This record gives sequence, structure tokens and C-alpha cells, in this order.
Amino acid sequence: MSYFNYDDWKLSNPDDDGHYIDDTTDRIEETTYFKYMNGKRWSFGMITKSGYDVRVHNYYNIPTIDIDEIEPTQIELNDEIYRVRMNYTQFAFIDRSEFLHHFNSARNWMERLIPNEKDN
Repeated sequence: MSYFNYDDWKLSNPDDDGHYIDDTTDRIEETTYFKYMNGKRWSFGMITKSGYDVRVHNYYNIPTIDIDEIEPTQIELNDEIYRVRMNYTQFAFIDRSEFLHHFNSARNWMERLIPNEKDN
């Protein structure tokens, strides 16, 4: 049997999935809240421990919520924070209550909008 032939090797080791990489990266320790100047308006962001990237924007007085996902590692979190800091003029870390205030106002606006559009 040759170990260069994956099929023979897999048949001889059916319980082995072939993944030997230990995950040595640190997981995200705590949820991060921040704001940054997006044009002339502030945008608010939250990156959770499980890797969800939630952003609240206000475009022309229309609040929006964008949700994205990143790998839940500290390296990815640091890279995302660095990217935002380098691409926008102003950046600041904020507390949870400030983010939730803007998130809830955007969510309430969308909840008023959606029932009006369901009959169209």
C-alpha cells in the first residue's frame, strides 16, 4: 500500500478524517462595539464572539442593518478593526448601550416599513 494513493490510505484508515491541524488561534474573547465616520454620518458596528459582524448605517436618513460573518478568531477581529480604521476618517470604540440604541432605532424603523409593503 502506498500512502501517496489517497483511496488506499482511506480504505485502510476509515476512522481517520485526515485533519491533523490543531487550532492554535485564539477565539474572540468579548464582543466589540465601535463607530466610524462614513462620509458625513456615523456608522456603528458590533462583532460578536461567534463571528457575526453587525453594522448599522444611516444613508439619507434611512437606517439599515448589515450582517456579515467572519471567522471567530482574534486575528480576524483585529484585521477587521484595522481595515475599518484605515478606510474611514474617524474611529472610536463605544459601549454596548450606544450601539443598541442605534440598532433598535433602525430595527423599529424597518418594522414600521415592512407591514406597509406587504400588501403591494
